[in-house]
Amino acid sequence: MSETGALAYWFDIAPSVTGEWLDWYLQDHMPSRVGTTFVAGRCYEALGATSSHMVLFETATPEALLAPSYLELLKQVSDEDRQRRSWYSNPIRVICRVVGRSGRGTGSVLGVLRITDSQGASDEMIRATLNELLAAGRKVKGIGSAWVLQNDNSMRIRMDEARVTGHQDGSADWAILIEGGHQGDVEKALDLFEGIQAWRSLELGDAVTRGVYRLLYTMSQSDQAGI
Repeated sequence: MSETGALAYWFDIAPSVTGEWLDWYLQDHMPSRVGTTFVAGRCYEALGATSSHMVLFETATPEALLAPSYLELLKQVSDEDRQRRSWYSNPIRVICRVVGRSGRGTGSVLGVLRITDSQGASDEMIRATLNELLAAGRKVKGIGSAWVLQNDNSMRIRMDEARVTGHQDGSADWAILIEGGHQGDVEKALDLFEGIQAWRSLELGDAVTRGVYRLLYTMSQSDQAGI
């Protein structure tokens, strides 16, 4: 990932509609986003996490999320879209700036530490700590890349002004993502993170959510060429 903007979204989908939701997401929703505002998108299913699914869309810059064409797209909500919205529960949507990155590529397994509330810790302290974790994670065998996301709430507010649905979605302040090929390697990296003194000293407690996901599908801008 070389982009500097991202939209991260965690949610639960009821097992009874998971197949229908995934088919719609891959055939309709992702193609309508990737190649316009977003340069790439990914869809994940939980291996061990509080949210059953996660999606991640990347933009060339954070400001691309405020492109007039995308804001206009957010206003276009059909009756079918409103029905699909009922499939989602416990949504968390984060408009992100990528503030740290190490390594390259996309792993088949993604590990996440998401900070919902910074608990009074300064942005500088959290950024420094997460970048320390980022460097440590790359030393774990089987880990190919890691990156740090910071929420930009001012952009979330501007997007919500255009949205027809989703205003009540939850949010988060920070996330560190780590990518590997096997669940065990990613779990080891997350265990390492949680044992590092700088991380422990933040005393974030229940404000941190840990999750591990497997990649279901990925789509890039180049996939749309010639269609």
